[in-house]
Amino acid sequence: MTSLFPWSGLAAAVGRLDLWAIVNLLGGPLLAAGADECAWLAAGLPFDLLPYLRQSRVDCGGAQVGASCAQWPLALLGQPFGAVLLGVEGNTALLQRPAVAVVGARACTPYGLEHAGAIAHAVAAAGGVVVSGLARGIDREAHLSAKGATIAVLGQGLEAPMPTWQAALRRRVLDEGGLVVSEFPKAMPADAWTFPVRNRIVAGLAVATVVVEASQKSGARNTAGHALRLGREVLALPGPVHAPASAGCLDLIEEGAIMVRSPATVLAAAGLTASMAAPSGDDRESIVLAALGTGATPEQIVRATRLAHAEVAAALAVLGLTARVWRLPGNRFVPRPP
Repeated sequence: MTSLFPWSGLAAAVGRLDLWAIVNLLGGPLLAAGADECAWLAAGLPFDLLPYLRQSRVDCGGAQVGASCAQWPLALLGQPFGAVLLGVEGNTALLQRPAVAVVGARACTPYGLEHAGAIAHAVAAAGGVVVSGLARGIDREAHLSAKGATIAVLGQGLEAPMPTWQAALRRRVLDEGGLVVSEFPKAMPADAWTFPVRNRIVAGLAVATVVVEASQKSGARNTAGHALRLGREVLALPGPVHAPASAGCLDLIEEGAIMVRSPATVLAAAGLTASMAAPSGDDRESIVLAALGTGATPEQIVRATRLAHAEVAAALAVLGLTARVWRLPGNRFVPRPP
């Protein structure tokens, strides 16, 4: 018997019943992994699922991690109807670090990209991990701005085909030292139902979930709902009241989510301490200051310098705090006269 059993069999029953309730009655994952069939039945496993107990029914691909493995993330232990098996690629040490989910719209705005990048950058700099769904828009910016301190949760199997742009993003996440995970069988393609299922893993891995931009009915709001059910912190970035991309966030704030004023709000909610280090900060700030000219928006600076949104946002924050730039209406920055 390997450490993956009985998880590789029981993973096929996830969603049909609360396996973690049974596992807890058996004394936890380690004892459950060694329990006999009679003990599982006595703890509540339906008789028709008994064949799943010792059969290898699910292969998630990659380096599989079961609920009794040392690499299993503590954040996922005992979650109602939660995963019991994951396929993983990359740096599994990230599973043990405090994580923040940063999620939002695919069709996002420059405002959303700027803040998603700044939040992800701050979380990674403070020693945390950024979790997201490897989608376009906010997810992509969050993964890239975390510079390797990121976990991408797929809505498909690890070996299922994906669009070229997504495959390139996945490769970059892995090349920079990040992690890609999936609870689905390795060849399962993405479908409409797999993304809401995936979202409970995104929320489950994180101590806090930040919704950057979202419509009123969206995957990001679904992820926030999972986080609320788990008793985790939910935060949302405010935006213009008439902007469709901010409607879901404003709803969440009205419902009690923490309003994000800056990355510091997120760090406090996640129990992280802001890093005082600013690697290559002087160079970055000089580049941004030079790109301002007589005035520019963060998006214009990104295009001019080819820096990431998070790097530009961090540089502007430092330049503002040190009184070297002024922020004008319309999110336009100008150099402060000497």
